[in-house]
Amino acid sequence: MLDFEAKHIHALLHLPAGPVRNAPAVILGPGMDMIKEDYIYAAERYYTSRGMVALSIEGPGQGESRAGGLAVDLANYERAIGSYITPPRRTARGRSAADRHVRHQHERLLGLTRRRHRPAPGCTRRLRGGDRRLPDDLRARPAPFKNNYMYMADYTDEAAFDRELVAHMPLGDLIGEITCPVLYGIGEFDELTPLEQALASYEGVTVPKEMRVYENEFHPLGGTAAEVFRFGAEWIERALNGEFTEPGRDVRHYVHRDGHTTDGTANPIW
Repeated sequence: MLDFEAKHIHALLHLPAGPVRNAPAVILGPGMDMIKEDYIYAAERYYTSRGMVALSIEGPGQGESRAGGLAVDLANYERAIGSYITPPRRTARGRSAADRHVRHQHERLLGLTRRRHRPAPGCTRRLRGGDRRLPDDLRARPAPFKNNYMYMADYTDEAAFDRELVAHMPLGDLIGEITCPVLYGIGEFDELTPLEQALASYEGVTVPKEMRVYENEFHPLGGTAAEVFRFGAEWIERALNGEFTEPGRDVRHYVHRDGHTTDGTANPIW
């Protein structure tokens, strides 16, 4: 627990069995309906086993931090992440909603993001059985998603929430200001971030980058969770060791249900 702006933020620290002096550290940021305890298994299996220090956090609006009265606003999650950061070698993995906040720390973090939530005007949501045009903002998300975020932000008035928070959430061209290598992973039928939007966001990244689209998966990536975590941890380890620095690096994979990949493109077969 850390003091933060007259309240508290909470986290669990996971240490490797060996020496921790000068060890790289990863911050694990949960999605909006997750808590820091959700990362216990992943932290120990995929990060501390590789000699990394792992910190699973709850920022403003999440878990114990929200229970203690700390709501999320447009900028305080980024400040909270900043209060966790002190060592010289650190990285961050953001899951779902946490990715937006990890992005604001790009000049200080080597970022691994699981999904991006950058609205791209004109994008549509495409589902099996036909196309369904849908404005791509928080107001168009499934009701539980929006209700969760209203609770996290301490809003009960939906109109005020839309006006005061949602209208100011798009990150626009900030994606182009990221200065560290980036990895995207997303299900092809993600119901919160349409794939077309994620691809448009990815195109705006100018640093060395990599993208993996998982066939037939939705937002939680439940059917491939173990592979996603393992690959992500390995990718972070390689990035911390200085790989992925060549200018113009752009690696794309479409990962099929049977495990084989189509390389060179992240586009699904449709």
